[in-house]
Amino acid sequence: MVTFPTALDPASPDVRVEFGLAEAEFARQSINRATAAQIAAIHGVLREARETPRIYVGPHALSSNREHVEFAERAAIADLAVRLSVSENTIRAFDAQATTMIMRTPRTWSAFRGGQVSPANARVVAELAATLPDDDAVLKQFDDAVTTPARDLAPARFSTRARGIRERLHAEAASERHARRVDDRRVRFTPDVDGMAWIEAFVPGDVATRLMAHLDATAFALASNPAEERTMDQLRTDELCKLLLGDGTSTRVGVRVGVVVPVMTLLGLSEEPAILDGYGPIDAATARRLTAEAPSFYRVLTHPITGTVLDLDRVTLRVPADMKRWLQLRDQVCTFPGCGRRAARCDLDHTVDRQFGGTTKVTNLSHLCRKHHRAKHMTRWKVAQSRDGTIEWTSPTGFVRAADPPPF
Repeated sequence: MVTFPTALDPASPDVRVEFGLAEAEFARQSINRATAAQIAAIHGVLREARETPRIYVGPHALSSNREHVEFAERAAIADLAVRLSVSENTIRAFDAQATTMIMRTPRTWSAFRGGQVSPANARVVAELAATLPDDDAVLKQFDDAVTTPARDLAPARFSTRARGIRERLHAEAASERHARRVDDRRVRFTPDVDGMAWIEAFVPGDVATRLMAHLDATAFALASNPAEERTMDQLRTDELCKLLLGDGTSTRVGVRVGVVVPVMTLLGLSEEPAILDGYGPIDAATARRLTAEAPSFYRVLTHPITGTVLDLDRVTLRVPADMKRWLQLRDQVCTFPGCGRRAARCDLDHTVDRQFGGTTKVTNLSHLCRKHHRAKHMTRWKVAQSRDGTIEWTSPTGFVRAADPPPF
């Protein structure tokens, strides 16, 4: 006897698809609600820290003292970042997003809390609302206009729609707004895998257009050579690198960068990756080439099994001293969990202060950026370092977290 599945039969593909679609929609709404709840909770913790700074600074702290409130906020941000394993900038961004949406776009905030708006669209709403003038009528118009498309549109489409709404409602001339945004220009460096990295620049549109026109023209000219084998993207990139580095001109600037190379890799007996200071892992062939040819790199040889430093290249030694150079390569970045500021731009801090008997030795020294260095002294954050150099932090609320391990 042959049976045919019905619409109610769980074995039917149609039913399984319906269940799958419903489950995906429910999960999406759950993610939206959970993200909004997390952002709201972060906002609440920071509000409490500002209103009751003694929690993070100590019983002497007063909410009327600006410095106490500032350090309480910093300590609370660090506490949240360590607990949630995100950056402190992410915590600040979430707090700013909650503040903006609660005060400026309450309707969209309510939809976000209810799971109807995605985190990506909510973030766009907050970013655009923050740039509008402090006019209640304008803010209400913006909130009313974006709520529905924020529910219905995918992030890319919504971003375009919301920017258009913001542009129509903004009373200030576009030229005046552009003049202000020029001050926000910046360059961003992001390491990638396989020995590559991204360099991004936020620049005025006219500058970017002229730069791309130059790169295009140069790439097309080079591509016209029958012997040229590079793609257009490769030609543009190579030309950009020449422009920035000043290759062949007097504008080239020398730099010194550390490379941590396993000794067996340097001898050609292993392909274990090396560590390029400020970037991370690089392939063995590149490491051997750098240590052999580039005078602007100094070398640190490590044991092939334990990773112990065996030797420091003293040929290029100027400043800082061997110990500081080694510690920079050991720590790589600020030793506060989650902080990515390069060790070369940090303070070299005594874990146990000299005034309390701390000595100047490797196991009592670590790199802290100025922000976390001050937090160590001005708040209830505590740090300890064991004999093997392991560093452990304790937050003012009792959360214990080891420093992030080095990348090698």
